[in-house]
Amino acid sequence: MTPEIAERLKLFDEDLVAFAPFVAAKDAIEENLQLFRETGVARHMLILGESGTGKTSLCDWVERINPPIHHEERDQIRVLIVRVPPAVSVGGIAEAFLNALGSFWAQRSSVPAKTKQIILLCRKCGVELILLDEAQHLKDRGDTKSQYLIADWLKFLLDELALPTVMLGLPRLEELLQTNEQLRRRFSRRVFLTLGQDDAGSVERECLQLFTSLALPLNLPVRRGPFNNTDFGCRLHYATDGRIAYIKKLLFAAFRKALLQDLQAIDIPLLAQAFTEEIWREGIGKLNPFNEQFVFRSLDRGGEPFERAHTGARRRGRA
Repeated sequence: MTPEIAERLKLFDEDLVAFAPFVAAKDAIEENLQLFRETGVARHMLILGESGTGKTSLCDWVERINPPIHHEERDQIRVLIVRVPPAVSVGGIAEAFLNALGSFWAQRSSVPAKTKQIILLCRKCGVELILLDEAQHLKDRGDTKSQYLIADWLKFLLDELALPTVMLGLPRLEELLQTNEQLRRRFSRRVFLTLGQDDAGSVERECLQLFTSLALPLNLPVRRGPFNNTDFGCRLHYATDGRIAYIKKLLFAAFRKALLQDLQAIDIPLLAQAFTEEIWREGIGKLNPFNEQFVFRSLDRGGEPFERAHTGARRRGRA
């Protein structure tokens, strides 16, 4: 691989994909942050999306817009991103907060002491917004009693901090809120990171628009024949489930192959190869959306790339 090819791939991989629901979620977070800065009123929200819809990228974007401010005595952490570990306990989520704040207290004290330290550091560091990424892990530990303890601790912490907070996670995160009515009320506003929310257009059309916008800066044409735009958009939707990460992964793989083989365009056979190699190795023949004999159904059955263990996500599009 030449340095030029490596650089083009790197730039494409690092490019932020600002699709409509992603931008809407960012704007909603910014509105809450601005409200807090102007009035001191803290409003919370829930952002839900399947894996690959951009939740972590959204956190990083908000932090990039509101970077830490470096002072002589202490840095101000305006946006605190807390990555929630899998199957976390109350002590574990408290440690995650302290780690995000850069505290050495993370593993050296009781839960009440950790909680007190979190509150102290958030105030001293001038935190204005909390983003809880992978928040579905808060409900993945133990039984309902354990989930209630976590929800109750989180409610107490947020009330003490009085800071706008966003929980981002898989759709099953909603189940945590069912265990605590007060926490559910605090996170009554919910935003979904999914395509197909615009009643004026179809999810397939949105997939095509997103794919086209990503492909445009590559300076490499995409040849859709023998499919028309509608057919191609539909196949893209089945190939990626409308998830931004998979649309980008598919295009990245095809783009890489085209560069390495010195091809003049990205065509349907190349996308078919990219789908099999990068998304689903068993996706061949009738199970490959870019094959003319494709069966035109969602690839969400057992063992398929978009197998669904939960049905709570809001979806539109073809069955």
